[in-house]
Amino acid sequence: MKKILAILFIILGLNIQAQIKTAVYWTASTMTENMVNILVRDSLLIIDIENFNNNPEQIEKIKKLNPRVIILFYINPMEMWDKEIANRNLGNKLQAETPSQFILKKTNGSPLIFWQNMHMMNMTMHCPKVNNQRYIDFYVDWLNRELAKMLKVNGIFIDNGTSTISWMDTKIDADNDGRADLPNALDISWCSGMIEFLSLLEKDKPKDFIIVTNKAEKSLFFKNDGVMFEKFPNNYLGDTIADGWYRCMELAEKAGKFTIFQCEPKNIEFVIASSLLLDNIYVCMGQNRSVPSEYLLNVGKPLGRYYEKDALQCRDYENYRIEVNPKKQTAKFIKTDKD
Repeated sequence: MKKILAILFIILGLNIQAQIKTAVYWTASTMTENMVNILVRDSLLIIDIENFNNNPEQIEKIKKLNPRVIILFYINPMEMWDKEIANRNLGNKLQAETPSQFILKKTNGSPLIFWQNMHMMNMTMHCPKVNNQRYIDFYVDWLNRELAKMLKVNGIFIDNGTSTISWMDTKIDADNDGRADLPNALDISWCSGMIEFLSLLEKDKPKDFIIVTNKAEKSLFFKNDGVMFEKFPNNYLGDTIADGWYRCMELAEKAGKFTIFQCEPKNIEFVIASSLLLDNIYVCMGQNRSVPSEYLLNVGKPLGRYYEKDALQCRDYENYRIEVNPKKQTAKFIKTDKD
């Protein structure tokens, strides 16, 4: 009982600080009880769907200890393992049930590969049909059947939420006609497929069901509730100034209220400070870990929007002034003198 009360006290104390919102990107297929006691203090948890099959009791415990936590299933519909993987029974089952016609192929018939030992799947509207279903229809039907058996959570996180695919290879053959698809036509078909996929996902779900996608694709903003900027900042979203920082901030402000900046230990202060310039940003560190508590300053409430001062982007809070230098990727948290 004392341990539970101590954890609840930590949760309440951190939530008072409010403005630094933390997320956890849990892509491991299992979770230990020791990790539960760490994850309960975070506001947003993205948890690989395999955990709801392997250790649902750990997720139940998190929800009990932190009733306000937002939990999203992690799924990766765009890729599928090409072999059975330990502790991934759901993925193994999906792989066994998925028709090979749904694999995205090149003109020579070989599968398109982005990540080692994984096949890219055909998310396009030109995907060959099996039993009158494209891959996106098949996947959503499969997912809904599995979700019906699982602990209810707040929504879904979709990895690899890209709206284009032609950048991956010049010989993609999405309709399996033996000829390379024209890049523009391929991207239109892929984007249409992604929009249809998101529409199918939200069908028959509660109005407050959350959908977050990985990659800040503006063309999908109208279908999701937030995006992840993996390894923030990103220099491939239309601008490379300051490694894409300005473009990322522009997009992030327009994204949904569950938008996430992912950091690494080497740039954690810079990413946290950047997140504090906006109101809708969560911060996560890498994968399968929490942001260390020493970085969760009690900044207080914001006193206005962020502004430019010399080469800095700044925002004033009750207890701190946040200063970000985008080009140097540095940041300062300057304690406010209240005397």
